[in-house]
Amino acid sequence: MLVAALVLLVLAVGCCVQRVAGLGFGLLAAPVMALLLGPVQGVVLVNATAVLTAGLVLTRVRRDVDWRRFALLGGAALVGIVPGAVLALSVPSAWLELVVGVLVLVALATTLLAGRAPAVTGRGPAVGAGLLAGVMNATAGVGGPAFSVYGVASRWPQRSLAATLQPLFMLTGAASAATKLVLDPGAVPDVGWPALVAVVVAVLVGVAAGDLLARRTSPARARTALVVVASLGALAVAARGASDLLG
Repeated sequence: MLVAALVLLVLAVGCCVQRVAGLGFGLLAAPVMALLLGPVQGVVLVNATAVLTAGLVLTRVRRDVDWRRFALLGGAALVGIVPGAVLALSVPSAWLELVVGVLVLVALATTLLAGRAPAVTGRGPAVGAGLLAGVMNATAGVGGPAFSVYGVASRWPQRSLAATLQPLFMLTGAASAATKLVLDPGAVPDVGWPALVAVVVAVLVGVAAGDLLARRTSPARARTALVVVASLGALAVAARGASDLLG
């Protein structure tokens, strides 16, 4: 019972953070779900729940979505999901998590250190970020850091970035879960209806709490929260992979 309560608390906090910063649900929920259900079933459940979370947040911020960038990033992410799903089912997850986490940390650090450099432009960086996000979402359930790197490097206004992340999370979450279930029907999470109902309630509570905090958070603080959450999430993924490799 205590474990279940802690899991629901983590889910609610993740939803709250995502409402304020634009991301956070997958970063907080993926490690917990993977630990309890395994790296495949756990991530599938995170992918599916992320669709609900992002959908609820989207109803609040849909006016700020940049649909042109969504189409570019989302299209690239869909391409990256397929090899990511294959890797998730065929390559030890520890190696994938370590490599992906380190890559995102390096990208974030490079972007922040080069703060005075000109903003990245063109389709190339967006396509690269989308591809990496697709692979990360399918393998570890956390595509947000890759999108965040592009957002920071391109000087994307925080309000629009946070809003556009929501349909991106809906798209990648649904596509990742569907791809894995097609490749491996055994990836269906083994949880009962009471647990699923509890998860939905935790999501609703978390988003509602995030609504209250979002009204009191400036764009600058939200951007800082986004970078911090993305960095911690990438670090957690890399640390989990390294820990599994070391036994």
